[in-house]
Amino acid sequence: MFKKQKPTQRRVEPHVPDYRNAPHYDGQLNKALDYFAPSLGVSDDYTVRSINVAGRSAACLFINTICDKKVVQETLRSLHEYPYPKRTQNNLAQYLSKKVLPSVGVTFMKNLFELREAISSGHLVLMIEGVSPAIVISAKSVEHRAPERPVVESSVRGSQISFVENIDINLGLIRQGIKTATLHVKQLKVGYRSRREVAIVYIGDVANPVAVETVLKRIKAIHADVIVQGYEIEGRIVEHTWTPFPLTRTMQRVDSTIKEINQGKIAILVDGDPTIIMVPATLQDFFQTEEDFSRSFYETTFIRWLRIVSFIFALYLPALYISFVDFNPELLPKVLGIQIARSRTGVPFPAVMEVFIMQTVVEILREATLRMPKQMGQTIGIVGGLVVGEASVQAGLVSNILIIVVSLTAVSVFVSPNYEFATIVRLGSWGMIMSASFLGLYGILLTSIWLLYEVSSLKSFGISYLDPYSGEHFRDLFLDGIIQLPLRFRDKRPSHLHPQDDTGATVYQNPVPHPQLDKAYQKPNQQRRGRVR
Repeated sequence: MFKKQKPTQRRVEPHVPDYRNAPHYDGQLNKALDYFAPSLGVSDDYTVRSINVAGRSAACLFINTICDKKVVQETLRSLHEYPYPKRTQNNLAQYLSKKVLPSVGVTFMKNLFELREAISSGHLVLMIEGVSPAIVISAKSVEHRAPERPVVESSVRGSQISFVENIDINLGLIRQGIKTATLHVKQLKVGYRSRREVAIVYIGDVANPVAVETVLKRIKAIHADVIVQGYEIEGRIVEHTWTPFPLTRTMQRVDSTIKEINQGKIAILVDGDPTIIMVPATLQDFFQTEEDFSRSFYETTFIRWLRIVSFIFALYLPALYISFVDFNPELLPKVLGIQIARSRTGVPFPAVMEVFIMQTVVEILREATLRMPKQMGQTIGIVGGLVVGEASVQAGLVSNILIIVVSLTAVSVFVSPNYEFATIVRLGSWGMIMSASFLGLYGILLTSIWLLYEVSSLKSFGISYLDPYSGEHFRDLFLDGIIQLPLRFRDKRPSHLHPQDDTGATVYQNPVPHPQLDKAYQKPNQQRRGRVR
């Protein structure tokens, strides 16, 4: 009944035609419309409006679902009602852009491939018989939400604005915070079918030019049909694709992005994705937040060490419980060992099964909390944790000390300010549990050595993943790393990023002397001394 179709040949690489090989619009209107017909002409929302401009046949081409109807109507009205002079203009396209059409958002194009992309992106294209080039008018209208409070990177102080899905709004938010003329924006289109807009933002006289060139080359080398979100860019430009550690840092906050760009990093924005990809990224970045710079250096240093301790708890605590209970109980203090043995009286499972059961329950509750509506998720997380934990202890399935270990581990995971890094900590905890289940403390030690080797061999766009912990940049480590010194000492940009301009501030006296204030304070003191005499 149906004809047997030939199997489609498998493509080794996506076919991405070069726009330079496409024909140019030379004023032949019908020929250009025939070029668009096989691709755009199939869609029902593709509109061709035939009009008359200065006695010449013309056509307005646009897609009505993504174009602003007001802009289209005003453009057509202006072209129809304008009193054209009887004398034919030598350069009609220039004349229309200056006299008839709105001056904002008007460009000229000849390449038919680029004109087809402009129509697909929401622009209005005006083509006139015998007139070259074609006129492209900005008429894009896509609904988007306004900037809101950040959901992932919440804070008490500082800016409360996060990025949105519209790349133009995101670029505007960055330019509001960095008004220097050397803020460079490079825009690319990635994906043969999606033609997703991607922007690379950096400060030209601060960022390392080698890193900038590397980012541009790797993004231009991406050959994919469709790019939907930023992770599809991230996964194709990092050096190590099999490593579990994040080699880029994702951000939602505008102030954090501005701070990192000023330090010499490069921001990658993807249209449709409200998160920003920041490169290069090091291990230290995942223990810092923008809120650290709005606190006193004492508090910041304390909180950063607290994050490090929480990282160690989340990674090692369940595995150490298994090792000390099942393999090496003699290493525990006598009183603590007796307490653990007493709490496990009547428990039918070994410590390995205890940890596996409770960790699985915690993961299920965590996923249920994230996927369900916000109001219900919080209730399920709290009630489920209390009910399951209490019922497990009462039934004698697990010990009460294990409940403390699992609860502390679950809380310590989310002390990390970065969600991607917190996920890696969760996976690392399971790896440590598996190692401890087979070899005890030796398994934990071997896995730790492997993790250290893996981290030390990673690079993020030429920067060592362990910088500044690797030893070459001790200044970065103790000025704004595990220890943060007062603001007056942080006058240099991080040296491990190799910025062109390493000066971030100038050395000043604190407080700065003020002559008028000194005089005002001296007069009352002199009067008091005279009275005493």
